[in-house]
Amino acid sequence: MKKFLCVLLAAVLFVTLCGCSFLKDVGDLAANDVAQDKTFEFDDLSIELTTDFLRMEFLEDEEWDFVVGSEKITVMGLKEDVEEDLAQEITVTDYANAFRSILEVDSTEIIEKEEIPMMQYTADGDNGKNTINVAFYKGTNCFWTVCFGTKAGDFDEHYDEICKYAKTVKCK
Repeated sequence: MKKFLCVLLAAVLFVTLCGCSFLKDVGDLAANDVAQDKTFEFDDLSIELTTDFLRMEFLEDEEWDFVVGSEKITVMGLKEDVEEDLAQEITVTDYANAFRSILEVDSTEIIEKEEIPMMQYTADGDNGKNTINVAFYKGTNCFWTVCFGTKAGDFDEHYDEICKYAKTVKCK
């Protein structure tokens, strides 16, 4: 009986610590053998991914407003609020160029891919080199920086998929 109560208490603690959204994501993934389309919503941004992706709330902190990941691709988002007057003056491409200029990595120029300003760079990660594709979006009085990362050697294989996901981002 004591073992049963310990297991039950551990399960309740796990559910409490992990949060309902993580468990819902795991349930969606387990319920489908084939990944289905799934909309993830964060503050005033949404993105269409698949049920292969799980929200990783434990990685959200002061640096990232959201983090979701699959086995091959990680998507991280950062929101920067700006004053209304400034938001009217700055284009998303201006913001992307300013972001690029303060980023302390060798990166490519900002390119427009399907009207979305993007850039790429390679960075050292915990498991080796990663290639990051950064997309920029303008919301109401804010800018979003959404990073799509893969292992450097896998980037070309996932580039079209990353571009497909980047086109689904919607800001309110």
